[in-house]
Amino acid sequence: MTLKQFQVIKLVTVIALAAIFGQGIVRENYLIPLVALVIAVLVLFYLRSKVKEVIADERDWQTGGKAASIAIQIYAWFAVILMLILYAQRNLNPSYLPIAATLAYSTCFLMLLYALIFRYYQKFSLSDKKIFYLIAIIIVIIVVAVFGLRLFSGEDDWICQDGRWIEHGHPSFPAPDKECK
Repeated sequence: MTLKQFQVIKLVTVIALAAIFGQGIVRENYLIPLVALVIAVLVLFYLRSKVKEVIADERDWQTGGKAASIAIQIYAWFAVILMLILYAQRNLNPSYLPIAATLAYSTCFLMLLYALIFRYYQKFSLSDKKIFYLIAIIIVIIVVAVFGLRLFSGEDDWICQDGRWIEHGHPSFPAPDKECK
C-alpha cells in the first residue's frame, strides 16, 4: 500500500466516523460510535503496518513532540484558569461546579498521563514489545472507561417508565424537563 492510499483511507475513515458519531448523538446511542471508533483505530493500525513508504522521519517526530508538549501546557493553563473562574462563580450558577471539577480532573489526568508516557519513553524503546505495550494501554483505557461508566451509571437518577420520570435511588436534582417517551 502506498502512503497516498493510506492517507485517503484515513480521510475516508474520519469522515465516516464523523457521520457515525453525529447519528449516534442524534439517536442517543453512544455504543455504536464507541465500537466504530475502536474498529477504525484497529484497522488503521493494521493498514499503517502495510505501508511500504516512510510515513514520518525523525524531524517529524521531534516537531510533533514539541507541538504536543506546548499544546498540553497551553491546555493545562487555560483549563486551570477557567476552572478557578468557574469555581469562584459557583454561587451564581450551581452548574459551574461540575464543569470546574471536570476541568480540574481532566487536567490532572492529562498531566499524569503525559508524565507516565514521557517516563516510559525515557526508559524503554517500543521496538521489541510494541504489540504488548499497545495491548496493555488498550486494556487500561477499557478498564478506565468501564470504571467511568460504572461511576456515572446513574444509581441516583431519573428513569423513564410508562411516559413518566421515576425516581431511581435518591437523585440530588429535579426530574428532566424533556418529554419521557
